[in-house]
Amino acid sequence: MTMRVGLIGAGNIGGSHARDLAGRVAGSSVSVVFDVDRDRASALAAEVGGRAVGAYQDVIEAADVDAVLIASPDDCHAEQALACLAVGKPTLCEKPLAPNEADARRVLDAEVAIGRRLIMMGFMRRFDPGYVELKATFGPDGIGDPLIIRNSHRNEVAPYGLDSALSITNAAIHEIDINRWLTDDEYAWVEVLTGRNGPLTPEGQHDPLFLLLKTRLGTVVDVEMYVQSQLGYEVTCAVTGGTGAAEMADGAYVNASRALHRGHSLPQQWLGRFGEAYRLQLQAWITSLEQGTVPPGASTWDGYVGAVVATAAVASLRTGQRQAIELPPRPALYS
Repeated sequence: MTMRVGLIGAGNIGGSHARDLAGRVAGSSVSVVFDVDRDRASALAAEVGGRAVGAYQDVIEAADVDAVLIASPDDCHAEQALACLAVGKPTLCEKPLAPNEADARRVLDAEVAIGRRLIMMGFMRRFDPGYVELKATFGPDGIGDPLIIRNSHRNEVAPYGLDSALSITNAAIHEIDINRWLTDDEYAWVEVLTGRNGPLTPEGQHDPLFLLLKTRLGTVVDVEMYVQSQLGYEVTCAVTGGTGAAEMADGAYVNASRALHRGHSLPQQWLGRFGEAYRLQLQAWITSLEQGTVPPGASTWDGYVGAVVATAAVASLRTGQRQAIELPPRPALYS
């Protein structure tokens, strides 16, 4: 059986997903594509063997679409996810679920009311071999419980223009989620620190940012977020455990020495680092649809929690004050 996927959003990440689904993921095809840029949608649809349509609703309601992948701009995600829930279509929604807590809560409440987990969140780092191996070092046979986790997340340039709040809700949201996954814990508070700006930072914005978080069990997590670093795309994560330490470097596993130089190249954007994680995520999603099992990876609850923490982090950025993280009880649907 081939799962026919309808794509909403034919930009950089949407195009990558479509090509993976059409050529690198077993059991899937791309049948329908929508983008506000009609020419871009038509070109991508022709490339992957689908057809382009004029509205996102046409993707969701199409008879030849078994599941929907939302890769539209962030502020469209909640509305489109709600439309998918309304017709009962399984959905992979790119992060974030919404740029704010209120809209994310609307999606959470709608899925809980249906009583079925139809949405899988696109937090692909949970499938990345580096993070999976890092988490496997935790525990009594490894480095013990995580005490301190230090993260860096650098872009060469801000892909959508530099906005400090967007640096949190669109980029640092990955660290917010992956450290919850690594620790199996929720955050107690978040604080965002600003300091000396990099040379490409526009007036009124802050870059880099430093996020400091503490989990309920006491793990201290920090995130250096620098989206105009000019050095390339680089993600690292280092963990100090109770009986050892482990570090995931930037994903380059080979260092070369030549002509008075030692090191490795960095990708310009995230697909150069996490391309395999995206493919593994898509394959896991398609396999779960084929088998009729609960979607793997991050759930709508995880997307909601990410929005709560990101909303608090933006508030800290604007006020300069530490923000407590308050969550409602986790619905039984996500137990």
